[in-house]
Amino acid sequence: MGSRAGKRYAKAIIELAQDEKLEDKLLENFNSIQSTISNNKNLRLMLASPLIEVSKKEAVLLEVFDSVETLVKKLIKTLADNNRVELLEDVSQAYIELYNSIHHIQSATVITAVEMNKELEEKVQSKIKEITGYTANLTNQVDESILGGFILRLKDLQFDGSVSSSLNRFKRQLS
Repeated sequence: MGSRAGKRYAKAIIELAQDEKLEDKLLENFNSIQSTISNNKNLRLMLASPLIEVSKKEAVLLEVFDSVETLVKKLIKTLADNNRVELLEDVSQAYIELYNSIHHIQSATVITAVEMNKELEEKVQSKIKEITGYTANLTNQVDESILGGFILRLKDLQFDGSVSSSLNRFKRQLS
């Protein structure tokens, strides 16, 4: 996901952030930027519009993201100078992915029949560690149709330990 140019900008900004010991602060900034842009249709449309002057886009971004680190403000100015402000969301996403890769953090989705408790979360973390060698930031989705157990989605892997899946396998074996 994201553009090549966005990844290049993200790589440059993470190197600067490492030099200035601001990696974590910038992660917070880019999470906020990515979330804001992806959840705000008008902002996305404004960034993509060829009818709006780049200087106005830059001014809006600097006002909306007034509380970000100076390094991020410089990035916004650089993107504007290069007529690439529409890449800000891609750069944000690429920075988050780079940060997670450097720090061996992965994201996983766990689908359960009921809200996940601490015991199940530990089981899932154990399974992730067994599969990948690392732990993960878990997102829990509740889907009562799986009846019990859990389905773990980690990148392009899926581990299905749900009761409904077991019942379906059993049903196929009987027929």
